[in-house]
Amino acid sequence: MNNNLKEKLFFCYNKKLKQYLYFECGIDSEFSALHPKTMKEFWVYVKTEELDKALTNYKK
Repeated sequence: MNNNLKEKLFFCYNKKLKQYLYFECGIDSEFSALHPKTMKEFWVYVKTEELDKALTNYKK
């Protein structure tokens, strides 16, 4: 994956954060996948101002 695309995406490996983004903020991931080594699910979001604000609020 090229660096330009990586800068536009946010990879979420935390199920509690994913649930916060969806249920509290109404932000849904673009897609989910399984990590090839751990076989754990992760979610991919397009970086937006709304997502940045939600992530900042989650960290508080």
